[in-house]
Amino acid sequence: MKNKELLKRVGYVVLICLSFFVATWYFFENNKICTICWIAIGSKNVYDLVHRIKNSKKED
Repeated sequence: MKNKELLKRVGYVVLICLSFFVATWYFFENNKICTICWIAIGSKNVYDLVHRIKNSKKED
């Protein structure tokens, strides 16, 4: 069970990194709307990851 949870956390970290990478790419392409959208997606993934970690600590 812990391996599955660790894999999910790693997946979220990868999604967060990719989201902010794409946001940076759009920023340098001067596409502000896409930059804002990808920052919002990355922020939601950060929130989900923090929420998941807090819930797993409560279960232990």
